[in-house]
Amino acid sequence: MAEPEALGFEHMGLDPRLLQAVTDLGWSRPTLIQEKAIPLALEGKDLLARARTGSGKTAAYAIPMLQLLLHRKATGPAVEQAVRGLVLVPTKELARQAQSMIQQLAAYCARDIRVANVSAAEDSASQRAVLMEKPDVVVGTPSRILNHLQQDSLKLRDSLELLVVDEADLLFSFGFEEELKSLF
Repeated sequence: MAEPEALGFEHMGLDPRLLQAVTDLGWSRPTLIQEKAIPLALEGKDLLARARTGSGKTAAYAIPMLQLLLHRKATGPAVEQAVRGLVLVPTKELARQAQSMIQQLAAYCARDIRVANVSAAEDSASQRAVLMEKPDVVVGTPSRILNHLQQDSLKLRDSLELLVVDEADLLFSFGFEEELKSLF
């Protein structure tokens, strides 16, 4: 019995701008984690996924996040600009990588979707200025996100719709348990 044909990006109902970015990245077909996770996330399902480094996990959450944000902006009632997506990561380096991938995927919709990385501790003042602009997606470590929430430079209570806990095992092993409890 033949294996079922893999679901390509072009069959996932993605915004053409996301498909163009995927093409620019040289991805002809989704990886296994992307093929399985993206359709479920687009249905609004909560996911817990595990895959090897380099398997495309970041895109597996970033593509549906961007698609849902674009769809909401295009079809939903006009709402105030606000942070709707939050990506929690264990390190500044992973935050930089996640932000970079999300921005690459949002290359053709950068006017509609803004992404901010608030993981660098030494840059708090400029981060507050960026957060005042209410980016659509914020990426950061739990301690930096909590710091901005406590300083009132980041507000999530009435706007957050999409939460990604990237590398959850590392977040707990790096000692972020108390920050995560406070955030949730």
